[in-house]
This record gives sequence, C-alpha cells and structure tokens, in this order.
Amino acid sequence: MAMRIKLLLAGLLLAALAASHYSIYQWGSASARHTEHAACQQVQIDGLHTALDSVNQLTASANRASRELAQAIQARQQADQQATREIRHALALTANTRAGCVFDDDSMRQLTAARDRAAAAAAAGVNGTVPATSGAR
Repeated sequence: MAMRIKLLLAGLLLAALAASHYSIYQWGSASARHTEHAACQQVQIDGLHTALDSVNQLTASANRASRELAQAIQARQQADQQATREIRHALALTANTRAGCVFDDDSMRQLTAARDRAAAAAAAGVNGTVPATSGAR
C-alpha cells in the first residue's frame, strides 16, 4: 500500500508540475501577444502622426499660396482701377470733341498703354507667365 501512496503522490506531483508549467506557458504567451500588439499599435500611431504632419504642411503651403494669389489679384485690381480713372479723366477732358470721333494724343497714348497692359496681363496670368504650348517653336 505504501507503494500505491508513493505512486499516487508522484502522480499528483507530476500533475501539479504539468499544471504549473502550462500556466506559466500561457502567461508568457499572453505577455508576448500583448507586447507585439502594443508594438504594432505604436507603428500605426507613428504612421498616423507622420500623415497628419504632412497634411498640416500641405495645408500651410496651400494657405500661403492662397494669400499670395489674393495679394496678386488685389494689386491687379488696384492697377486696373488706376488705369480706368486715368482713362476716364483723359476722356472727360475731350468729351466735346469726340462727337466727330476725334481723340487727343494724350487719350490715345493712355488707351494704347492700357491695351498693352491688358495684353500683357492676359499673357502673363494673375501671378506669373503663362506657359507656352508644347507645339510652340
């Protein structure tokens, strides 16, 4: 009977040892899964931060370009208003002589200059030179 008790105790000891090894294995496996999951999340978070930084830089660049374009448009409008005032003033001086389609030299010079500025603005665009066509030689 002592042998049976020893065998029974050995079996219980072996079962307890196996159970403790299994629980340690499960704990280690869960810990490793958690560590890998956290590392994967950090990579994803870093990627999102990079994308957000890029979007912020692009937004700032677009805002700068928008401000520059608005300034160029405002400068063009002011120049156009000034030219219109000059032409109206020159035409007002000679309004009575235009009935026979006669314009003084000063009015003609201002009209020619305005035409040249308009042609240059049409060719140059609002903010710089318009590119030539690919077929231009």
